[in-house]
Amino acid sequence: MHDCNVLTGWGGMILGALLGMVFGLRAESRQWAGGYGSFQRQALRLAHVAAFALGMINVLYGSSTRALDLLPPWAVVTGSAAMIAGGLLMPAVCLAAAWRRPLKLLFPLPASCVLAALTIQAWAWCRLVAAGG
Repeated sequence: MHDCNVLTGWGGMILGALLGMVFGLRAESRQWAGGYGSFQRQALRLAHVAAFALGMINVLYGSSTRALDLLPPWAVVTGSAAMIAGGLLMPAVCLAAAWRRPLKLLFPLPASCVLAALTIQAWAWCRLVAAGG
């Protein structure tokens, strides 16, 4: 499962670079995507940042096998799957919300996935530190 986090993470960072390239080419226009301060443009910027940041976190998550090995298998699978889901869903929800504003109500779904994954990862590291590792 950890390899999936690493692959998803690198894919997310590639997506972040592509979104940055596309949005950067348009950024000079003051009216593009409703103007700089518009919700649409903010959601597009968040999609770009989320793809990069959650991609990096996914790579870190997949690289933390030493700590995760101390957890029960269900927690490892749940945490990895939740981080992958959050990394995929957050940029997608940002882009969807930029397209149709009411879709912003979906933000709790990817945010909850990331929160669950990070909580499980913190639990793993607490166990590792407590074990003297």
